[in-house]
Amino acid sequence: MSASPGFGDRVARAVEVRASQVVLGLDPDPARIGDGADRAIAFCERVIDLAGPACVAVKPQLAWFERLGAAGWDALERVSSHAADCGLLVIADAKRGDVDVTGRAYAQALVRSPFDAVTLNPMLGGDAVAPFLDAARATGRGLFVLVRTSNPGARDLQDLVLEDGAPWHEAVARLVATWGAGGVGADGISDVGAVVGATAPQHLARLRSLMPDQLFLIPGVGAQGGRPEDLGPAFAGNRAGALVAASRSILYADDPRTAAEQLRSAVWAVSGG
Repeated sequence: MSASPGFGDRVARAVEVRASQVVLGLDPDPARIGDGADRAIAFCERVIDLAGPACVAVKPQLAWFERLGAAGWDALERVSSHAADCGLLVIADAKRGDVDVTGRAYAQALVRSPFDAVTLNPMLGGDAVAPFLDAARATGRGLFVLVRTSNPGARDLQDLVLEDGAPWHEAVARLVATWGAGGVGADGISDVGAVVGATAPQHLARLRSLMPDQLFLIPGVGAQGGRPEDLGPAFAGNRAGALVAASRSILYADDPRTAAEQLRSAVWAVSGG
């Protein structure tokens, strides 16, 4: 019996089949939709049904569900399972990162069905990432490590220049490439990817050179000001080399289906080199 495909190969196949690199961010803000788990479920499932055909994945932001307590975790499971049933990959946007003992518990909580991948904060270093990597690799799942994020405050630490003259985020990029070296699939994409924001596109070419095998998860398009036309260096001619996440610009659009389709077309146009 042949081994199951790794996460990178799964993403490559999904991008090919769905002709999309769009990730639908699920941020059910009670100020916009009303409060409560039932409202979050109904809202998210409606948007998945409308926008999902133009997407390759969803990215539930766990904070919007965790704030609701036990009912929120149930809502997260239901929404994520609905997305999976619709043929979408599910990226748990958790940004976890803790010492190895606690990391193992976090990995048990998040590296499992219905999630296909999870986002990590690398601040504590390799021993904190290792439990997630072990769990992900054993189950054909993926990780996305924060490298250079899309928020304005990213420059406060991530752009600090180190003794070798390179910024902190490049040191993280080198580590990510090392962590992912053992999980590169047949399509040349690792199971350890990198979160790289669209709001600082001047870093994309350099980060791609440092992480040639990494799948980029690119937030910041839409409401944060990132533009699809600036993202070409992230793909480097490989249509499956990056996924582009959008939340508010699709979730709260008058027509989420059209908003997702427009983003899909814009990203596809710049992704082929």
